[in-house]
Amino acid sequence: MPGMTSRPLVNKVTYTVEAMQTRHELPAERQAMLDHAMKVLAKDPYHKSATASIGANDNYRKAYVAPGLMLEYTVVREILVVVLLEIFDETRYLLDLDVDEVF
Repeated sequence: MPGMTSRPLVNKVTYTVEAMQTRHELPAERQAMLDHAMKVLAKDPYHKSATASIGANDNYRKAYVAPGLMLEYTVVREILVVVLLEIFDETRYLLDLDVDEVF
């Protein structure tokens, strides 16, 4: 279509050393959730409501891929590279704490 920019298709998903180490620290069931989410993300790494660009480069993005799992990634040529994988403890929120409570 005229005026549309071409975005690279993803043929491979890979992780930086640090992101892979974080992945390996997950329990097996969480790894399986992440693996499934990565297959979905690889089909559309630019999904409008499930991902967001970081900064000016549309190829550097972030996505919340499963409960308590957020990642930052980039798409280079036909490779989706997970740069950062963050794990959040979803059992405690600041909202649940009293103002004077200490962690």
